[in-house]
Amino acid sequence: MPQSTEMATSAVSIFKDGTIDFKCRYVRTEKYIAERTARRALFGRYRNKFTDDPRVRNVISRTTSNTHVIYHAGKIMTLKEDGPPYEIDASTLETIGFVDYNGTFKAPTHTAHPKADSETGELVVYSYEAEGDATPDICSFTVDENGSITEEVWFQAPWACMIHDFWMTRNWVIFPINGLKASLELMKSGGEHFYWDENLDYQLLGVIPRRGAKPEDAKWFKTPRGCYSHTINGFEDEKGNIVLDANVWTDLHFPFFPNTKGQKYSTDRTKTRAPILRYRFDPHVSTEEMIHPERVVLDGVYEFGRIDDRLLGKPYSRVWTLRVDPSKFASIEAAEQGFNTLLLHNFDTGETQKYYHGDDITFQEPVFVPRYEGAPPDDGYILVVADLFRENLTNLLLFEALDIKSGPIAEIKLPLKLLDGLHGSWVDGEDVEKASKAPFRDAWSRK
Repeated sequence: MPQSTEMATSAVSIFKDGTIDFKCRYVRTEKYIAERTARRALFGRYRNKFTDDPRVRNVISRTTSNTHVIYHAGKIMTLKEDGPPYEIDASTLETIGFVDYNGTFKAPTHTAHPKADSETGELVVYSYEAEGDATPDICSFTVDENGSITEEVWFQAPWACMIHDFWMTRNWVIFPINGLKASLELMKSGGEHFYWDENLDYQLLGVIPRRGAKPEDAKWFKTPRGCYSHTINGFEDEKGNIVLDANVWTDLHFPFFPNTKGQKYSTDRTKTRAPILRYRFDPHVSTEEMIHPERVVLDGVYEFGRIDDRLLGKPYSRVWTLRVDPSKFASIEAAEQGFNTLLLHNFDTGETQKYYHGDDITFQEPVFVPRYEGAPPDDGYILVVADLFRENLTNLLLFEALDIKSGPIAEIKLPLKLLDGLHGSWVDGEDVEKASKAPFRDAWSRK
């Protein structure tokens, strides 16, 4: 399973003099070190400790820390939702060790999608299955700008499931609870960690106050059936309603998890949909009535929507996202069902721009880069990784953020093809210096 592979962190550094450096390093997780020492695989199925070699079962962390990389409080952290974060040196990419938020982090898991509040300097985080495998417990917490936990609440969801992403607003934290359920019995029998409950005809939105929350404050609102994957943004309107945007798959889209009958799902993205939906609701109303999407923003297959991160949790206008355009099938099998279109959408005006690079190219998640410190919202650039399947190479494309239709203004050609990544971040040079143990340029030239 791709989610079980080791984390190879790649860094492309763009300097003011126009030079560019590239570096790639594995994260030296406990799992990586143990298997490298043994010179064999020691860990079994994804998030299933019952399939591990007895020598390592329940002894060391099995996370590969391979989903996301972010900056907060002077640290570059690699993240995966089944374990604690790792810190890496921003210059050398060498692994430093676990992040425990100055000794205040107690949960065994940590989301790969924490949300940074640009106004307060806080990082809003959560752990699911926080009391162990297949438990419905969630720990929602806030990390201050110094890297310590200041807010924390533990509560239980109606059932245990994959909670890959969430929303943050000024006053609320919202968790999507779907039908990709966790089963301890299935794990003990040697099966997968998750299974898809195809008989469940609804999902839930769990809402809890961002500050001063108690377990009994959690409210669970029903929404129509689907499968949440990645959120885009959430905020509160002038009436205090919660507004949530996300792409929502109409069915399970992971081919490696079975349903209740043991059947697995097709990888053909032309046979399902993942529209971008907008929800708007009053968090104070009764949970008896189902919350339906206010509107379908974009219909089709969309994923990896990113915004100007300075607007997380606040009203915003634009999303940069990837799309599968079925009218432009790739010419080679490897790229056939990849995300072949980069798209910019304005929620306020409905205006959409698209960019299609070619029939042998798929895109990875876009990242917004502010033009300069203090630049107006959405004023900047978009960086996106492009996989070139004919050439077996990877390029990094740079766009004017508000004019992607005109194509990239610069193209960074890497001398190799990167493995498919999931998520990435832009880190400003000053923050790179803070997260480096050696002078930046010196560190890159040492090896």
